[in-house]
Amino acid sequence: MITAFIPGTKFPSVSITGEKCELMCKYCMGKYLKGMIKIRTPYELWSIAKGLKRRNAIGMLISGGFDRKGKLPVEPFFSTIKRIKRELDMIISIHSGLVDKDIAIKMRRSGIDVVDYELILDPIVIKEVMNLNREPDDFIKSLEVLVKEGPPHIAVHIPLGMRFGKVFKEDEAVEIASEICNSMLTFLVFIPTKGTPMENIPPPNTEEVIKVIRKTRKKIKEIVLGCMRPSELKDILDPVLIEKKLIDRIAVPRRRIIEEFKLRVIESCCSIPKELLE
Repeated sequence: MITAFIPGTKFPSVSITGEKCELMCKYCMGKYLKGMIKIRTPYELWSIAKGLKRRNAIGMLISGGFDRKGKLPVEPFFSTIKRIKRELDMIISIHSGLVDKDIAIKMRRSGIDVVDYELILDPIVIKEVMNLNREPDDFIKSLEVLVKEGPPHIAVHIPLGMRFGKVFKEDEAVEIASEICNSMLTFLVFIPTKGTPMENIPPPNTEEVIKVIRKTRKKIKEIVLGCMRPSELKDILDPVLIEKKLIDRIAVPRRRIIEEFKLRVIESCCSIPKELLE
């Protein structure tokens, strides 16, 4: 059965950098940080976690703006995350960005459960869209380190259409992901966001998105359609993927889609593995 995931108050996103982002990718410009719970210190993270637990949250996504090296500056928060795991028993996922071996080990030791990791192999996207002076190989090495040294669950995310609305190197990213970490793969779709340099660029063609996902079906155990996708595509893309059984999970679909296809609903982040949800 295909499952709908709706995080809401049960699994909110927390930005540990407030609204600050050094990278300022052309498709986001830090605008998506505004919708997160914004903190700046480990003490604030602990306070937020206690409040969430009192309101019956099951966990949180730790995210934020990346630095100039494409990393989330999470190191000062590891001891607090460990305390949250020990005293509050919440599920913790993290949007890590690029990592090295030291950070991967510290993430595992802190008790982080899941890493949401975007695998991007298009040099144009990396350098011109993300403003990042890194290479595709850096993204591959980061994933390898996470799988070998990091937390127990790595949820690879592949954004579609980030090359100014065009699908380009995504098939290659799927191949790499299937070789390194083939348990779960989440697809995202570029959203033209108002107030960014890419606001007038159309999202990728729906047929191209479906084509990539269809080719992935036999390579990955569990396929997820993540929450990053244009609202106007939901009425076209979501029903097709559900009807053709090309996905196993879908994040924040429309209510009518849930009712029409009788989807099971879980109030959680779509990257959380079955064993943790149970």
